[in-house]
Amino acid sequence: MISVEEAQIRILAGLKPIDTELEDLVHLTDRVAAEDIRALGDNPPAPIATVNGYALRRSDGDAPRKVAGKATPGHPFQGTVGTNEAVRIVIGGVIPEGADAIAFAEDANDAGGDLRFDPADIQPDYIRGAGLDFKSGSVLVPAGKRITARDMSLLAAGGVAQAKVRRRPRVAIVSVGDELSAPGEPRPHGSIYASTGYGLSAMIATWGGAPCDFGILEDSAQEIATIADADAELVVTLGGHSVGNADLVAKALGTSDFRMDSWNVAYRPGRPLLYGRLGDTPVLGLPGNPASALVCSILFIRPSIDIMLGTAQSLCSLPQRFKCGCHTMTARLRSALPATDARQTYVRARLIMQGGEMWAEPYPVLDYPMLSVLAKADALVVLPPHAAPSQTGDRVEFIPLDGY
Repeated sequence: MISVEEAQIRILAGLKPIDTELEDLVHLTDRVAAEDIRALGDNPPAPIATVNGYALRRSDGDAPRKVAGKATPGHPFQGTVGTNEAVRIVIGGVIPEGADAIAFAEDANDAGGDLRFDPADIQPDYIRGAGLDFKSGSVLVPAGKRITARDMSLLAAGGVAQAKVRRRPRVAIVSVGDELSAPGEPRPHGSIYASTGYGLSAMIATWGGAPCDFGILEDSAQEIATIADADAELVVTLGGHSVGNADLVAKALGTSDFRMDSWNVAYRPGRPLLYGRLGDTPVLGLPGNPASALVCSILFIRPSIDIMLGTAQSLCSLPQRFKCGCHTMTARLRSALPATDARQTYVRARLIMQGGEMWAEPYPVLDYPMLSVLAKADALVVLPPHAAPSQTGDRVEFIPLDGY
């Protein structure tokens, strides 16, 4: 058997970021920036008022001031504030040329038609300087970052109308097995509904890929050989393989431009893993058990998509980046877990915040095949190989399942 880390390194070593495309701002949400996206102008573009009041010059001290005009958002004062002058200004209005401070309107004293202010009430703090938020040319979204909803407002404020992003990697999904039926269709005696592809498609879309479900293929070399026609950056087969002579996928693709390897990976749930290449396209064969396949997807497909998207986290060294298969967090156990054997074990658990700490409540280990348990879980507790029994209160690493 090989370790999870070794399997990840072998799979990811042959991957690289894919090509880019130019997208309009409205389509950038959740896409990965292919290069630094920079501001096209200062924000704010000019000094603006943060309060309502009068824009004036501090150097005029307490001298009476004549009101020279008004400045409102979108309607700047056309002129310069001269000696002993003031301009009525509204929040968001551009500070007129010559003014360097603002006084509140309620602090003004009538001086025979002019206004007089106490110098202590004339404050430069009520002005937001040009470029205070960011300057023209500033990096708003760095290369490799997934663009969030918050980034969208930032990009719009920076005048960005288009940006170069990584194309969503196409992932072909194929379910293999005579025993499979599609939901909504008759289910003959002895059949089960094909379920893994639906969860996997949803996860791939969440991770930034473009899933394409090719449906169910029968256990025949002729059917399975059609996988070679998939136009994708990654092909994922579900079921239809094991280590040994019964490996249908390997046999069916063996006559085409296919190089393959089968590994027993030291992890639970799951174990057999098929990896090969159709020309330049990697093929990953996951176990037929739905719960096992979905856990495998988190360990192997998600980091593969990260690499193809060139996300920032994928730029770390592989052994460090994928020490536990994914970025992990820590929690305390609410119940004990048995010792592990030679396999790295991923135990489904629910997360509870208690006493200011995160706690993980494991589901029974015997529930591995059960999709209902995976659906209820919040996390996968990671137990390394040959680990001693874990006790209540022990701190453990976990992979959060939010978004999967």
